[in-house]
Order: sequence, then C-alpha cells, then structure tokens
Amino acid sequence: MEWLNSHITNLEDESRLVKSYSHKKQSYLYDQALTLISLSHSKNFSQAKGLALGLKKLQQENGSWFFSYYLDGSSPHPKEGDMQPSGAIAWAALALMTYEYHSKDKSFRPQWKNALQHLEKNFVKVDGFKGFGVRFSHVDNSQTSWSEKDVVALEHVLDTLSAFKAAYKLTKHEAFKNHQQSLEKFALEFWDEGQGHFWPGVTISTSKINRSEFYLDNQSWSALALEHLGLKSMMKQALSASCALLVKEKKWVGFKEAKRSIASTDFIWSEGTAGKAMALDRYNTRCEGVDLHNYLATLEGMKVEGGVLYVNKTVPQFEAQPSVAGTAWTWLLKNKINPFIL
Repeated sequence: MEWLNSHITNLEDESRLVKSYSHKKQSYLYDQALTLISLSHSKNFSQAKGLALGLKKLQQENGSWFFSYYLDGSSPHPKEGDMQPSGAIAWAALALMTYEYHSKDKSFRPQWKNALQHLEKNFVKVDGFKGFGVRFSHVDNSQTSWSEKDVVALEHVLDTLSAFKAAYKLTKHEAFKNHQQSLEKFALEFWDEGQGHFWPGVTISTSKINRSEFYLDNQSWSALALEHLGLKSMMKQALSASCALLVKEKKWVGFKEAKRSIASTDFIWSEGTAGKAMALDRYNTRCEGVDLHNYLATLEGMKVEGGVLYVNKTVPQFEAQPSVAGTAWTWLLKNKINPFIL
C-alpha cells in the first residue's frame, strides 16, 4: 500500500493519477480503478478522493474514458489508436461506487451514472445468446485487424455486470438490477459444458464464439464476478481447466495469462496469479495441491521496493517491472477482498 501511495501523482488542483509502472509516465484507466478500490477498502479516503477527482476531470461528455493517460492528463489516444474499451470504463465506474460505498461521499454519483449510461448505449443482442452483452468498444481501433464494435468480450461483460450490481446495491433502482441479470445470462452463454470452461468472446455480426483462445482471467474473473449465483460446480470446473496455465519456476509458482504462445518460455503473471489464487481460495479448490500461501510467497518474492513485478521475466507484451496491477491485486488477495463485490 505504501508503494501504491508513492505512485500517486498530482494532476490539477486536488485531482490525482496513479503511475502504473515504475518506469513509465503513464496511468492506465484500469490501474486508476484498482488503486481507488484498494484505497477505499483501506479507508484512505483522502488519497482515494484525489483519484476519484482525477476520473471526474478526465471523463468525456459521453461518459467514457480513454484506455490510458499521461501523467499530465493528456492521452496517447486516439493518436495511437482510439481505445475506449468498455471493460476499463466499467472498472472506473465500479471504483467510484466502491469509494462512495466505503466513504459515504456521494459527490461522484453523476460520474458513475454517466459511465453506466454510456455502457447501456453499447448493449447488444447476439443471435442465439440469452440476455445482452456490451460491445468491446463504441469506437473501432484502426490499429487492430478486427472491429472492436463487432465483438463482445466475456471479461467486459463481467466487469459491466459487476458495475450494475454495485449500482443496484447503492440505489435499489430496479433498472440496474435488470441490466445486471441480463448481462449475467449473456456471460453464462460462454460456458462450454463439454470443455468445462468459458470461451473469451463472440463476434456480434456472425454470432461466432471465439474458440481459438483460452485465457486465465475468463475463468477466474467469472468465478469472482458471478460468485453470488452459487454456481460452485461450474466455477470449480473452470478453475480446474485453467490449472493448465500453472507455471512453476524454482521456488515460485503462479500462472501465465493464456494457452496461446506469445513467448518462448513460460512466465508468471502477478495480476492474473493473484486473481486466480483468490478464486481458488474462495471456492476451496487447488491446482496440483498448491496452497494459497505458495502463491502469496511467490508474489512477495516478486516485490521490488514494495511494488510487485508485473511478470517475473520480460517476455513479448509484458515487462518485468513493478506495476500497479500486480501490487493492487496482491494487496486485495492478502486482505481477501474480491474487488468485483461492493
């Protein structure tokens, strides 16, 4: 927590941004949300309010945010590809609600409501799916080979339903609950009974599920975000299936992010390891007999001056540098806090 606090920087007036990595002058929206959630749970409301003010300052009129910002509040987007993913926006809304719930400060209610209205506008129906999902983004990133406007990602559905679940808890407005339940139905459509795990996404225009990739977070985040549904057998199967991503290196044990090969060697991903360990602990299950304290020992071993390395070795797409995501998720795991639940 001291490391997270040391990475909070002044934006303007009393608003703040968190520096996502020790070596980068950049703040990712998801990391801003994770830090705000962690500070709210730790009752550090003065620092938390600064981050909430940062979100208020940077929110666009349509309720969305960009994927990341420089520490002066400017953004590399849309210059580097217009990235406004629904999942990160949902996390920011959930973080503001977490702050409100713990601090009793309702001054940011207009911002999280505006974000939820933006997400509502991006709800979509997909042939063959129950309920409705949420578009990956309301804009297409020209740098990718696929259309973000034509895809629903399970992760984003889980993030969004958690935000609406929190909104219902705070307001008791039935519309929020109805949206939550519809998104839950959609999320469960990604379940493959034969394979015993969740698939990551679907193309809206073709209703074709992506069965070519298998991601860690789709399994552990489903278990955490849908914990209230009591689907213990299903979630234990999903967690068991993602045990295939277990990585053991000398005294360390953790998980890589996916089955697809992006590196010539396996690596331990701290953020995903903490989330998976949390899910395993909450569902009282294990991978190859590995216990919670083994994962915690690994994450402790990955600390550099209090910040947890994002990965234990530099590989394509990942750098072995202290990160907000790895550090915040480690703190949440140690304190047995499920960030999807208000």
